[in-house]
Amino acid sequence: MRLKYRRDISISVAVFFLKLVGFWYSACPAEKWLRNATTVYSAIALVFCMWAQIRDIYFSWGNFSDCAYIACMILVVVIDLIKLFVLVVHKKTFLRLIVYMQKHFWHFDYDDYETLIVADIKHMCVYFVCVFSFFCQSTDFLYTVRPIISNMGKNETERTLIFNMWLDLPLSTSPYFEITYVIQALALYHLSVCYICFDNILCIMCLHVAGQFRILQYRFFNTPSGQNEGKFDEDPVIDSSNCYATLKDCIRQHQALIQFCVTLDEIFKVFIFGQVLMFSTLISFLGYQVFLADLNPEWRSFFISFLMANISQLWIFTYSCDYLTRESLNVAPAVFHGPWIHLPMDKFGKMMRKDLQLVLIRSRRACCLSACGFFPISLETYTKIMSTSVSYFTILKQRTVDAAVS
Repeated sequence: MRLKYRRDISISVAVFFLKLVGFWYSACPAEKWLRNATTVYSAIALVFCMWAQIRDIYFSWGNFSDCAYIACMILVVVIDLIKLFVLVVHKKTFLRLIVYMQKHFWHFDYDDYETLIVADIKHMCVYFVCVFSFFCQSTDFLYTVRPIISNMGKNETERTLIFNMWLDLPLSTSPYFEITYVIQALALYHLSVCYICFDNILCIMCLHVAGQFRILQYRFFNTPSGQNEGKFDEDPVIDSSNCYATLKDCIRQHQALIQFCVTLDEIFKVFIFGQVLMFSTLISFLGYQVFLADLNPEWRSFFISFLMANISQLWIFTYSCDYLTRESLNVAPAVFHGPWIHLPMDKFGKMMRKDLQLVLIRSRRACCLSACGFFPISLETYTKIMSTSVSYFTILKQRTVDAAVS
């Protein structure tokens, strides 16, 4: 199945990375086989990275600085494995949501004001996706080329790989070094792709659903009232019935958006819960490497980029979830300030008022994404995670000072 949608850089970037992991529609059996093979390769690459990092931390145990660095990589791999596992389980539902967005969100049947809303959402998506992708790809590039820079002027026995393998093999000599380096670079690139592809599409989904809530507010607020300079039409019954029909379309759209949010939360709640649990530790360890560890310029530039990628990732996904929550709550004021008061108290006018009461009641319950139902994700989550990260960083700093004194 080929999907057509508005030309959008953020969507194009997100789709490109999703295809690299194998999460997209297939037009034929051969393409379906290729997508499944890509997903299997992604899992193998992540398992290989996890195996290498576990061996590295085993042989580096006792060196706190090295273990802190390896812990960062292990946390990233664990997060990627959680993401991949969750999306594999919910793959069909996830792809159905993509189709629904393509059909109902990414079309051109909007008036001028609604087109401005969609354009605003599009610009936000481009900014968020491009910034996050830039930092992640920069981190991967710096980590990959770091051994090339550090190996300049060294002989074969002193060359280092991207990450230590701890195998009883001559991996520093040719051609073993080149083969191992390429394998590690490919696995590392897939690690970075898995790290960003699902967050990108989650951000796009949340922002576009929030945009649809904004459009719904506009439609509720501008429901035709049948009033023309303070006077109703000659046949108010016909006019109120047309207004009620318009209201029913808005209610159906509201129900569809609520169900979309429920399905989105069902898919991503474990995904989000895993990220929230690990972000504090990951950011604190990265802060230790940037500000406290004794590193050369190549390592420090890598960790700075890595830290910026994680902070931007945390900001993007908490902001998009918070934006979705706020816009879903803003439906109630738009309904309350709508032109329903101008309708006559006939059959359709009374029905419309009763239905609007139900819409108001439901709109006061926010649509949100949660961490396995424990708490909703909002900008408050961002501040709490950053506060916890600073606390962990303070503990690491105190430990470093105590070790230097002793």
